[in-house]
Amino acid sequence: MSRQEPNTGSTPSPAPGGPAPAGPPAAPSPGEYARILVIAALLGAPVAVAAAAFMSLSHGLTTLVWTTIPDGAGWTVPPWWYVLAVPAIAGLLVAVAVRLPGHGGEPAVKGIGLEPLSPVQLLSALLAALASLGLGLVLGPEAPLTALGLTAGLVAARALRPGASGGQLLVVAGAFAAISTVFGGPLPSALLLFELVARSGMVPSAALGQALLPGFLASGTAALVFTGVDHWPGVAETVLQLPALPDYPTVRLVDVAWGVLVAVVAAVVAAGARRIARQVHQGAAKLPPVVLLVGAGLVVGLLAVGFRAVTGQSVDLVLFSGENTLPQVIAETSAGLLALLVLVKGAAYALSLGAGFRGGPTFPAVTLGVATGVLGSLLLPGLDLTPAVIAGLAAAASAALGLSFFGALLAALLAGSAAAETIPIAVIASVIGWLVAAALQQRETRHQSTPSAS
Repeated sequence: MSRQEPNTGSTPSPAPGGPAPAGPPAAPSPGEYARILVIAALLGAPVAVAAAAFMSLSHGLTTLVWTTIPDGAGWTVPPWWYVLAVPAIAGLLVAVAVRLPGHGGEPAVKGIGLEPLSPVQLLSALLAALASLGLGLVLGPEAPLTALGLTAGLVAARALRPGASGGQLLVVAGAFAAISTVFGGPLPSALLLFELVARSGMVPSAALGQALLPGFLASGTAALVFTGVDHWPGVAETVLQLPALPDYPTVRLVDVAWGVLVAVVAAVVAAGARRIARQVHQGAAKLPPVVLLVGAGLVVGLLAVGFRAVTGQSVDLVLFSGENTLPQVIAETSAGLLALLVLVKGAAYALSLGAGFRGGPTFPAVTLGVATGVLGSLLLPGLDLTPAVIAGLAAAASAALGLSFFGALLAALLAGSAAAETIPIAVIASVIGWLVAAALQQRETRHQSTPSAS
């Protein structure tokens, strides 16, 4: 049997109702390419504003449902029935969005897709993602933001003369600009989409640099919306970031050795959750979407309620993508609580992916990787917290997306002042994460092919 890479990021198939996959774009003429670069530069800022608006809506919905309403009802914490009901309502709303044009976009189990939706189809995708993210499902915002950027690029491509090549370059440029708003700027988003585009085969390898340059430029102008210009301070940015980690002056062999073990465990958690999600998605394919979505929402809520009953901690640790709870996770000193968190949040992550909710796989995987790293620093003798966190983060991000370069770069950027010393650990852990995901994917493929061969 031939070796297959883990298909956990983008998918070459179109979104339901979306356009057919396009072949490799023809090389534009120098004049056309210059026009594409100008349009890409102009595209970045409005896409960033639209992405910031989406994130603001998601945050506002979360605040309304999980803070304003409970406070108005006089609850110290949301009661158990409320925690069960809200994710179930999210399932109902997503089931409604799936019946609209565009079918709510790609389900989260498909990963980050690169096929653009029309503006009408995008509306259902954003509605489904808002319901999923705002009401507590364990998913991140990167997939709907990518969809938003792809559609913006599709609209911008109409500015090219009829019959001009290069429209696909602007489609990808929109995705660059949108996703850079949550990954901290052009560099990590550029590498993420570079790996996704390269793996998808939508651009010949020899043309990758030229094809992705407009997107890199668009993500740079998008960053101006958040950095500000002159006396304008810019708008508030919601990015994936870690709290300050303890100083780590030099790499130690014990940290490298234990970091390998942390990376293996974090990768198994992240890639294993993705595998379970695919099994749920395939096994429940005959169920009506509303039954699957509402049922999965109830189970996710039940997991959060059970975790709170056992530990006394907030349900927020289990629900949501997890980036807002990273300071609490890193400061945690109970190994038992962290082990339970990895188990329960991992299960909620797999259900959120597999049941058909809309969102991205990266943010929860990072949270699970960080929790695994902190757990390793508490259990493994001599392992420092900082390299443990970076190893778990890099391995989980790489395993969840099947993108080893991005996993390493993301971990290095989030390491802050410890980046230089932890880069070797991030690279090793990211490669381990990719290998674990590839091994699990091969095993799954062999298992699926066995019945047909017998």
